[in-house]
Amino acid sequence: MQIEEGTVNELPCLKQLMMALPGENDKDPAGEKLAAILNQVPARKVPVSSFSRLWILGSLHAKVALGYLTCWLRSRFAEAGEKERLRNEAHLTAALQLLGTMGYMRGAVMKLGQLLASLPLVVPEEFARTLASLHFQAPPMHYSVVREVFLDEFGREPEELFASFERRAFAAASLGQVHRARLHSGEEVAVKVQYPDIARTIKSDLRNLRILLQPMCMTADWHNHLEKLADIEEMLMMETDYQQEARFGREIRNNFTSEDRIVVPRIYEEYSTRRVLTTEYLCGVHLDQFLAADPDQELRDHFTHLITAATMRLLYRSHWLLADPNPGNYIFMDDGRLGLIDFGCTRVITDEEWRLQREFERAVINRDEAGINRAIARACLYNDPEEMEPERLAVVGRGALWQMEPWKTEGLFDFGDEEFFRRGIDTFLDVMRRRYDRGKPLYLWTNRFVLGARGITFRLKGRCDFRKIYEQESDACL
Repeated sequence: MQIEEGTVNELPCLKQLMMALPGENDKDPAGEKLAAILNQVPARKVPVSSFSRLWILGSLHAKVALGYLTCWLRSRFAEAGEKERLRNEAHLTAALQLLGTMGYMRGAVMKLGQLLASLPLVVPEEFARTLASLHFQAPPMHYSVVREVFLDEFGREPEELFASFERRAFAAASLGQVHRARLHSGEEVAVKVQYPDIARTIKSDLRNLRILLQPMCMTADWHNHLEKLADIEEMLMMETDYQQEARFGREIRNNFTSEDRIVVPRIYEEYSTRRVLTTEYLCGVHLDQFLAADPDQELRDHFTHLITAATMRLLYRSHWLLADPNPGNYIFMDDGRLGLIDFGCTRVITDEEWRLQREFERAVINRDEAGINRAIARACLYNDPEEMEPERLAVVGRGALWQMEPWKTEGLFDFGDEEFFRRGIDTFLDVMRRRYDRGKPLYLWTNRFVLGARGITFRLKGRCDFRKIYEQESDACL
């Protein structure tokens, strides 16, 4: 397939990506290597078989490892300044390799790149800055593929269905890309179109992950790992069903009024199917553009409050967790409203899970150490804290209590506090390093949410009265 529109500079989201990313200093000051990577992606068919995807990831691992080995060899006898330059060059080269491969593979692999980009202080700055483009500026698929999706779903081409339809996507991410369009009735809309065969790529990636984890099959926690993988696959497959996302979107929209200053776009059902979702177009900017304008502390706090209020309302009134809090899902509007989009990864919390959550909250707020330990043990699938190794209970407990610090704090909570954020990341990594990951599948999503959302509010350097918001929403659900 050839790119009919021409070069990367004619594809707006790729052009924005080019402008956002640095070249490789002396080696590639104009970013020509990056341009070549991005030009290739839209023209290549996404690999769907388990073997091909595993082979590509294996090749990527080898390339990245070789790059760092070369950097180590070159820097052995270099001065301190030269070592720093070589290290930054290696980081950037590896990040570009990851960007090209993840943008090509899409699906679950690309979601991993988004997660890495959402964790400042965890990965090198070059990685975070480069992979951040995967949130909404990934290389898009070619228009001819979009046309095929419309013919399959509606039996009509986009130009027949809409009064106008922009062929060039203005945003693209892991499962689909978004085009501006206008209805015959005049409304401006955003049309999300799913990449072909994306569900098959997810199944292939999860199949590969099960194979890679086979050496753990003799461990006591193997069945728990399988349960978590099944939950991950169910959630990711749910994201490929845009009709399900539309149902979540309608329900979530009903939770907010104009006074809340939180906007959820209207769904246009007659223009939506399982692989195409048409919603009201919200005008605003994403996090990077918002921060580039150097907003004052008041505005940062305002949007931190709205992000928190939106999350807490859905959590306490609907028992829903927006489990994919990446920067591409928040729109900062000029009039001070916050736009919420993309509800495909919405985790419904069961009654049993909710009761345990509430018990843990009450124990934390009341500083009931015995109650805290009981809740942690049950979350980790033990009947009693006495069944847990003391070290496991202590390490997991530190992570759980870090997550709950905003609940315990009266007045403004500063999410921009680097010591607080770094402490949480270190605790999370300690849990992973010690393999204390036994627990209910729900906590895969709560951890993903907490780390992602706090990564966003950390970058915002925002503050809010979290405890007050919690009490308002918690009381409203009684």
